[in-house]
Amino acid sequence: MNAEFEAVLSYHQASKHGFKAYAPGPRFLEMEIKPDPFLNYKGVPVLKLDTWSEEDIKSELFPAYEQAFCPEKLGPSGLSRSSISQLFFDSFALSVWKKAGSAQWALRINPSSGNLHPTEVYLISDPVPDLLEKPSVCHYAPLPHALELRTEFPRETWEKLSSGFPEGTFFIGLTSIYWRVAWKYGVRAFRYANHDLGHAIAALTFAAAGLGWKTDLLMDMGSEDIAKLLGISGREGPEKEEPACLLAVYPAGKECPSGKISLSALLDFEKLSWNGVPNRLSPAHVEWVDIEKAASVTRKEETGHFCEKKSGLKPERRVSGLSGAASGHKIHSGLETVPLRSVIHRRRSAIEMNNSAYMDEESFYGILRRTLPDKNPVFNTLVFGPFAHLLLFVNRVKGLLPGLYMFLRKPGEKEEFKADFRSDFLWEKPESCPYDLELYLLVEENLYDFAAQLSCAQRKAADACFTACMLSEFEEPLKTFGSWMYPYLFWECGILGQLLYLEAEARGFRGCGIGCFFDDPLHETLGLKGFEYQDLYHFAVGSPLQEIGVVTFPAYGK
Repeated sequence: MNAEFEAVLSYHQASKHGFKAYAPGPRFLEMEIKPDPFLNYKGVPVLKLDTWSEEDIKSELFPAYEQAFCPEKLGPSGLSRSSISQLFFDSFALSVWKKAGSAQWALRINPSSGNLHPTEVYLISDPVPDLLEKPSVCHYAPLPHALELRTEFPRETWEKLSSGFPEGTFFIGLTSIYWRVAWKYGVRAFRYANHDLGHAIAALTFAAAGLGWKTDLLMDMGSEDIAKLLGISGREGPEKEEPACLLAVYPAGKECPSGKISLSALLDFEKLSWNGVPNRLSPAHVEWVDIEKAASVTRKEETGHFCEKKSGLKPERRVSGLSGAASGHKIHSGLETVPLRSVIHRRRSAIEMNNSAYMDEESFYGILRRTLPDKNPVFNTLVFGPFAHLLLFVNRVKGLLPGLYMFLRKPGEKEEFKADFRSDFLWEKPESCPYDLELYLLVEENLYDFAAQLSCAQRKAADACFTACMLSEFEEPLKTFGSWMYPYLFWECGILGQLLYLEAEARGFRGCGIGCFFDDPLHETLGLKGFEYQDLYHFAVGSPLQEIGVVTFPAYGK
């Protein structure tokens, strides 16, 4: 066991909630130091992007939600002010303003634990007509829905940067500010910030698909190289941005063979001057040493082809493309006529769920099928894996016995799980289960109260039609690939969560991510020992109840 793995394991154990004690967190919320949810760079040119009203979105019937899973059939949008505006509007913009009493807050297209939004977004692009005159790096500011121009660079540097990528490619960089989440959640914030990154990756991928584009995660990029490209190198202090990942966005139907940016382009970026100073988010801070250690030990080094270099394995691209009182939701059996952008902009987290509502079998199995890597292009961003499987508390699904189920996201794993799980589990496949889905009933019993207990007593886990616990392979991927895989495992769970959000919304239901849960009590319930598998995220899907006393306003005043 090497030192890096021990450090990751130490953080993971220290950040677990248990029945006897929660992971370390603030004793009370100091509202006077609550971080500003909006980062902006002072003293830079601000390039306003186009917006769409709620009526505009509702009137757009094309593309349909189903078409997002085959973006190559849509035909790629050209690189323009309108397409770049739409990409950010459908992935990272504000979705709505809410008000209750004197409190007012904004929600965004990409969800965030506690609505705290540690993820920051950057664009690296060739000139864009009516928007960017030169190759540029911009920070995206969601409050004004605008790009903040951090730097411009020569055409020659762009040619080096884009060498090996399809024509029409541009890049999106993601970073995390852990303090934004640690303010509320303490040591567990590192987990939540990486859940958020997974949600952000999937939000970008769906928005890109609607424009006929694909996304690829450039997994051979090192953390420091990403920082250089985004202009955040050398920052210190609790509000620093940690580089997370770089994604290539390019026309669907083309291949993206490059896994990283060329060294010569990186050398050019080291010479650039950067505009603007980030605003201060809080007047004071609380230090969380465990988060700093976790961030440090999981930083990724630059690699050639990491799998081949370190383990002799070569990653395979599994898919070439995305291959109570009722709340007014209508149940959709077919998704061919459900508009993609309406689904994206309607997405909300269900605060409470109707515990008398049932899900139909078709929707349930349809959602499970979409989580399979070979059925969904959103997983094209995941070079490795899948590692996460779904342990399901099925509470109210027509035609299925209530109880505990196991859904395997890759074939041939059943016997391994049976060997690690309790010996008295049933492992029976429901008669109604489609042949291509590996769903197994483990325990037949009404377990909704236990589902809530395991999710920090949150009633939505009991009142949902089903609650999924994302049980991930843990020790083997970390030992095989290195400590940087730790956040990657949470990214996969966040991507799954975003998919579940949109699937639920498209089918007339609603979802809610649950980051607070009791890790080891679930492992003990299953009979798991050691660290072969770990519970990394919970997610509830059901029928939402109407929020009472909350008024909503348009995101951008239209």
